Amino acid sequence: MMTDSNKKQTRRTTMKDIAEALQLDRTTVSKALAGKPGLAAKTRRLILETARQMGYKKDAFASSLMTGKNNILGLVLTDLTRGLFAPFVNSYQETARQEDYGVLLCNLEKSADGQAGAIMQLELLRQQRVSGITFVSNGTARIPEHYYDELLAEGIPFNIVESRSLIEGPGHIRFDHKGAGLELTRYLLGLGHRRIAFVTYSPRMHRHMTPKGRFEGYLEAMKEAGLAPITVFENQHYASTCGEEVQLAYRLLANAWESLPSPTAVIGANDAFALGALHYFKNRGISVPDDVSLAGFDDLYGEMAVPRMTSMRMPVFESGSLAARLLISRIRSGEEDKRDKLTWLDYTVTVRETTTPPKR
Repeated sequence: MMTDSNKKQTRRTTMKDIAEALQLDRTTVSKALAGKPGLAAKTRRLILETARQMGYKKDAFASSLMTGKNNILGLVLTDLTRGLFAPFVNSYQETARQEDYGVLLCNLEKSADGQAGAIMQLELLRQQRVSGITFVSNGTARIPEHYYDELLAEGIPFNIVESRSLIEGPGHIRFDHKGAGLELTRYLLGLGHRRIAFVTYSPRMHRHMTPKGRFEGYLEAMKEAGLAPITVFENQHYASTCGEEVQLAYRLLANAWESLPSPTAVIGANDAFALGALHYFKNRGISVPDDVSLAGFDDLYGEMAVPRMTSMRMPVFESGSLAARLLISRIRSGEEDKRDKLTWLDYTVTVRETTTPPKR
């Protein structure tokens, strides 16, 4: 039998309790807990700390009745097979959880019904009355622009990560791919390399800005150094999986290596390209890094390579947390934050065992 004491212990803490404890009105407490503007920083901190101490938990159901929306964020991605955005999903979900939001994941993989299939999945998010949506990667280009306009008209805020979309209104987060190519090439130049090859898709095949930007950074760094670029291009086939890209890079080097001007360093357009190059060099008896230094991008597989591979780490994890925080801030403020119109995130170089100064 539950005693009065047990009942008191299990009763949910309300905003009224917090207001009475601090001798404040409920409107002030509500503003602080909802993250709305108009409160002094000291007052906001006091309310939030008191709420934490009293074990306050937001009533998501009651909130949804008042606003017509659930405490749920929609997360729309188009490339889960490669694993690149797995850290993004993890950090996005964790940040949302800390702010009492759930996340509905919508994966727009390639399908026969194309745009119609994408729209159908996105309509499911709207039916769930999500509070906001984050769109990730260039696959969202299959979504017609009028769809974004409808979201804005309905008061559903959204932001866009790593996309060439020029939709007005939301905040954009992009990775500095060109800066990454520039930095990695300069790093190899700093080691003393002068014959640096870049393995990637041909410029006419650059459907995504990621390899294009990295290649442009490489070209700029080589031009700065007064050196001729050495390129190995894929002109026909765009790989759909990481495994295909590993095999693709292997074949490219097998066909081109003997005609190249003895590169002392090779850069892959991503870690999969670099792994394909590593396998080729091993089969040919070319030592990495003694004969050829090797580096890639993304830092997905660098730790798994033997030897461990130097790679430019893409700030995917950081971008997930940032996207969630910016979206939740916009939801709570009820207005667009002009400051986060376009946010650029930089790569960081992770130096491992596949790069060293060239032999004299």
